[in-house]
Amino acid sequence: MRHDMRAGTLYRLFFALKPPVTVARQTDHLAEKLGGGERRIRLEHQHMTLAVTADYVEYPYAVIKALLRAGTSVEAEPFDMRLDKVSFTNRSVALRPSRSVPLLNQLQRSIADAMWRAGVALRPGWSFSPHQTLFYRDGPPSQQSIDGFSWSLDRFVLVCSHVGRTRHDILGTWTLKGDGQYELF
Repeated sequence: MRHDMRAGTLYRLFFALKPPVTVARQTDHLAEKLGGGERRIRLEHQHMTLAVTADYVEYPYAVIKALLRAGTSVEAEPFDMRLDKVSFTNRSVALRPSRSVPLLNQLQRSIADAMWRAGVALRPGWSFSPHQTLFYRDGPPSQQSIDGFSWSLDRFVLVCSHVGRTRHDILGTWTLKGDGQYELF
């Protein structure tokens, strides 16, 4: 769906993982080094999308209510994340994990299943590919390994993006608890 910005805002809803502020600053520093003058993703907007809806022309109150219910029904274990690969595509640069993260994949499936049970479809054609975009650009594809960025994930959020307006509203936050097998200390 093409959108003329003069016609108004589109609303995109997505569940996401957000890095802690210290990690967001570190990844922004890497983005600055890699991208030079490219416009980087703002610190407060850095995230990894777990599930995303189609765009809505009208503010989607009913869909938001359904997604808030869906988020509440998700049960998942906290886990550690390590993004240690930089992926350059022809349109963006992103951090990715170099290995599969089973608990991340389980969380994503749980959220997608909860959305389905709530009657909300994933964006047509979208599939989960764990990454955190650093910036957008035009250029040749490549990859490189890096020391990476690690943190413990213990929550996920529901975000409403006002597409093209650089505005993200966090609508809900849920703590990952699982069955209590995971311990921080």
